[in-house]
Amino acid sequence: MSDSGLAPFWRSIDGFLRSATRSASPVLLVLLLTLLGAGAPASAHGRLGSAEGRCRLFIGPDIMNFTGYMPDSSKNEFCEDIPATGHMIIALDAEQDELRDMAVEIRIVKDVGGEEKENADIDAVTVAYRGPRTYPTGTVNFEHDFPDAGYFVGIVTVTGDHGERWVSRFPFSVGMSFMRTLPLYLLMGVGVIAMFFIYLRHRPIHSLKTADAEPAE
Repeated sequence: MSDSGLAPFWRSIDGFLRSATRSASPVLLVLLLTLLGAGAPASAHGRLGSAEGRCRLFIGPDIMNFTGYMPDSSKNEFCEDIPATGHMIIALDAEQDELRDMAVEIRIVKDVGGEEKENADIDAVTVAYRGPRTYPTGTVNFEHDFPDAGYFVGIVTVTGDHGERWVSRFPFSVGMSFMRTLPLYLLMGVGVIAMFFIYLRHRPIHSLKTADAEPAE
């Protein structure tokens, strides 16, 4: 559809929203604005997210391509949240050559509510760990079995010979994808209901004004 064909549609939407904001209660307006905000693209989980069609882990000024597999249950790749429990394989491929000369350390901890709580007893919350080592090929393969669903944090630390130390943290879930998206669906439902009541409250006023504007026979 051309831009000129879309103009009447957008004018009608704009008119409805302007009228709705005048007649709606503050509570409904808050719900509507929250819904619009929820519809925006979600930010990446920490330093891990999709960019340019790839799943990327940002580490300091450098980037590693992230690929996750669950070979025992699915051939599909995952980027952030792990869809189910079980055997997981993560492959990290460095885009910059300097990462091949730096030591890479990988740790997975339970999500206990922040770094301060983690550092209070890091060993107690650690579920998987691989000490720092260099990977001359630029590819890091990491495997782990997740027997239970839950929320975790991946921590990738890169250190260099000249004092460089970059830490990338990314929260993720295992077998909890539905629970992570459930609040969004609930919010969308509340938003639809709110917009419906706004429409019902607005419609009689609009109809009355239209009737008054019609010339008498």
